Amino acid sequence: MKKAIFLSATVLLGACSPMQPPTSEEIANKEPSAYETKENKNPLVGHGIINYHATNRKPNRSYNFESNQNPNSYRNLTSKRFTISDDQDKIRQAVKDASGRNAQFVSINGNDAWVHVNVPRDLSKKERKALKDKLEDAIQISVPRYHLHLRLDSK
Repeated sequence: MKKAIFLSATVLLGACSPMQPPTSEEIANKEPSAYETKENKNPLVGHGIINYHATNRKPNRSYNFESNQNPNSYRNLTSKRFTISDDQDKIRQAVKDASGRNAQFVSINGNDAWVHVNVPRDLSKKERKALKDKLEDAIQISVPRYHLHLRLDSK
């Protein structure tokens, strides 16, 4: 009885498995690639409908990975990398161009830029406000990625 059960189980298990594993060509013919169109895609296999937008390459899309979108990126050794000191120099130049004065103190910490500019004591509140607005606009145009903290110090 045990031999009959063992023999029938062996036959059943042996009949279920293929004799040869599928070849790579057979797998490629059944499995959709990431670059196929949506019409001839089986949603149950492959990358699926949810990720279709990420893998569908359209002719009007640009896949230029050589552009340096992050100024601190070191992917391409030939491109110029901007540093915090370059941003500080831009802020100093913007202050100089907008007011004719030199920035006394420029510090960048994370997303914040701290700028101090010396102005004469005899400026009225209205003139100080106009100068501060002019400087803020000039600095924001030159380095818009920072949250600006501008202070006008009296000499």
